[in-house]
Amino acid sequence: MGCQSAITELILSRKSSYILALKENQSSLLEQVKYEFTFSKSETTIKGVDYGHGRIETRKCSVISDFKDLENYEKWKNLTSIIKIESVREFKTKKKRKGYQILYLIAKT
Repeated sequence: MGCQSAITELILSRKSSYILALKENQSSLLEQVKYEFTFSKSETTIKGVDYGHGRIETRKCSVISDFKDLENYEKWKNLTSIIKIESVREFKTKKKRKGYQILYLIAKT
């Protein structure tokens, strides 16, 4: 499911909430969300660690609900939160490289 404003309206018309991943095709919103996490303090941060399958995965989830510099967020109906999930994968074997990923999301919770 793509991150389109029309999708949010359809979801809300069914009295549901949404969490949608931001990708490069939403470059303007994605850059604004990255900016918010660079210059604003997240209200909630949760960290978790998973062990298994020959790896250790550490995830950190940060949430901002008070947007200071997010432009045109009204386009995303009832947007309440922006989310950043950072993931680091470390492997037991040295053959595999350490992996790092950041995922940005928008949500109506």
